[in-house]
Amino acid sequence: VENVARAAGGYSVEEILSQAAALNGQQIKVRGRVVKFTADIMGTNWIPIQDGTAGDLAVTSDTIVKKCDLVMVEGVLSVNKDFGAGYRYPAIIEKATVTKE
Repeated sequence: VENVARAAGGYSVEEILSQAAALNGQQIKVRGRVVKFTADIMGTNWIPIQDGTAGDLAVTSDTIVKKCDLVMVEGVLSVNKDFGAGYRYPAIIEKATVTKE
């Protein structure tokens, strides 16, 4: 993924991942490109995003997107979320508002 412009008042994926403990429980905004879309797993859609900085960020939402869509994500960050069966996320935005750009 090539560099995606940071959202006004938002964070990069790398900043979210590196500052996850400090951002835990806070409302955050991030712009990124969808790298995968998995529909209706555990009643929600799973949307990993990247923005050209280090890492990818897990997002869940009821919004339907497709791979390569540019999206704005807004929601509350959770850290060290363990869903069992090996699905553990150091940082995730659940029930996010996802807007295609």
